[in-house]
Amino acid sequence: MKKIADWLIMILVFVVIVILVVFGLNYYFPQHSDNTPTDSNRTVHKLAKTQKKKVQITALGDSLTQGVGDNKKEAGYTKRLGKKLHQKYYLQATVKNYGIAGERSDQILKRVTTSVKLQKALKNSDAIILTVGGNDLFQALQKYSTASQGKFTLALERLNLRYATEVQKLLKQIRHYNAKAPIYVFGIYNPFFVYFPNITQINRAVANFDETTKAAVSQSSAAYFISVNKLLSRGQYQSTEALSKLKQSSSAKSIEDMQISKIEQNLENTKEKNIYLSSDDHFHPNARGYDQMTRLLVRSMNIHDKWLYKD
Repeated sequence: MKKIADWLIMILVFVVIVILVVFGLNYYFPQHSDNTPTDSNRTVHKLAKTQKKKVQITALGDSLTQGVGDNKKEAGYTKRLGKKLHQKYYLQATVKNYGIAGERSDQILKRVTTSVKLQKALKNSDAIILTVGGNDLFQALQKYSTASQGKFTLALERLNLRYATEVQKLLKQIRHYNAKAPIYVFGIYNPFFVYFPNITQINRAVANFDETTKAAVSQSSAAYFISVNKLLSRGQYQSTEALSKLKQSSSAKSIEDMQISKIEQNLENTKEKNIYLSSDDHFHPNARGYDQMTRLLVRSMNIHDKWLYKD
């Protein structure tokens, strides 16, 4: 009996100690109720972002910004972007279109440095969209498509170096007028891929230009590259099987087997093979192509969303 009594006393003492410890912790470290804001909650509240109700967006660049080829007449990705942002974020998005078909990077740069209207738009922008590079490359391809392979390769290497300088200056100049707004830069694509999938010189040239643009974008603050090459070049031929069949159907193997001017003549008044490109010129995106560009742009803007919130 004495042993049982000793055990009971020990258990009672242990329970008393536990109760004292719990009360002591509650006294020195009181619990906050769910309805009482803590210091950390107040800090989070202070840091909470306030979404803008209206945003200004400047779209700058070449024919892809102007919206050439858009059979729905929605100015390419620009009007689509305004609608998508309104649907997604319930805000008013004003997208100003400064796209001019045929312009190279140096010509776009000249406009940025000389147009007061464009400069004002850039200064007031919450976000900036840029399409650049396509005319730099394809104007050169038209010029050198009949040259020997060696001369063709050398010409494109020199062109790529010049383009790198121009696109870096362009991004720097845009930043001069707006130091904070995110810049979203589209890459380029090969509009002739579905007809000449085995001509590696053009595929490589497009890829090299994309890498040059991407490198310039990475050196600029709050700038983001959006790749469209695989999607718009291949169209519906995205799977390995579909791509293999496409390549087997083409006999052209080198740049000597094609001339861009003749391609355009031969394709005139025919239906475009690529579901994302226009049958009018077999070069620019159609409505479905611009839908895809808009989708990729909105995805990037959703990830990099500094434009959406007040400072």
